[in-house]
Order: sequence, then structure tokens, then C-alpha cells
Amino acid sequence: MILILVSTGHFDPLIQACDKIRDRFDFFGQIGMSYTEPSFPFVRTAPPAEIQRLIQEAEIVISHGGTGMLSQLYQFQKPTIIVPKQIRYGEANDSQVELAIKWAQLGMGILCMDVNKIEDAIHECRKTQPQFPQFPKLGGFLSPSL
Repeated sequence: MILILVSTGHFDPLIQACDKIRDRFDFFGQIGMSYTEPSFPFVRTAPPAEIQRLIQEAEIVISHGGTGMLSQLYQFQKPTIIVPKQIRYGEANDSQVELAIKWAQLGMGILCMDVNKIEDAIHECRKTQPQFPQFPKLGGFLSPSL
């Protein structure tokens, strides 16, 4: 199963792009407040435990580029396609782009800047083994005198 996560907001361009290729892939979507209701199975929202279960079961996760979702995906170390929300898709800014680019540069996922290329990104993700660098725990930087 390929899990699509858009969080509580909306990301209609991504949902629509995935719906166009639904016959070739086993999608399940968490679509938030998206206006589009896809033909593949979906929920609008789900409790965190359910999202975690879906992430664990997924072959690939397609996600927006938000900090909270990417940090959760880092914990599960799943093959991921990051599709940052962007101005060209009706967002107020491109705030997710920089983090999504860095995520891909570190080898933790495939960057897909164009929702119309999501099928290519899926094929690339299936051929790529993600790398998840180990980062030091925050506590290692704190002074004992604090």
C-alpha cells in the first residue's frame, strides 16, 4: 500500500494527481480538508496511533513537506516521497520547499516538486534505498548546570 499523507489541511493537486493513476497503484489517503474526494480509499483525519499504524504498514509514504510529518516519518524510516506544498498549488508561501530539498539531499526520500510527476517518483522510490543519518540527541548538547 502507498500511503498519502496531507495532514489536517488540504493538498488537492496531490490528491488529484494520485487519483489519475489509482488503477496502477494501491493507494490509501489521509486527505485532511482537501476538497477532492478521490476514488481510492481514504480518511480525512485519523488519531495519531492510526496514522502510525498506517505508516508502519505502508510500502511507501507520499507526504507533504511539513516539519511535524517529516519528523514522524524519520522515526519510522519509511521510503518516502516528499511533495512540498507550494505557491503554485495555491499555498501562501513555499515554506516546505527548503526542508523537502534537504530531506532528499540527505537521502531520506525522493523529492517530487511537480505533482504530475508522482508516478515517476513512485518508480524511483521503489528502486532507491533510503538513508537515515543518525543525529545526536538534543540532550547531548545541554549543559548539566542548566
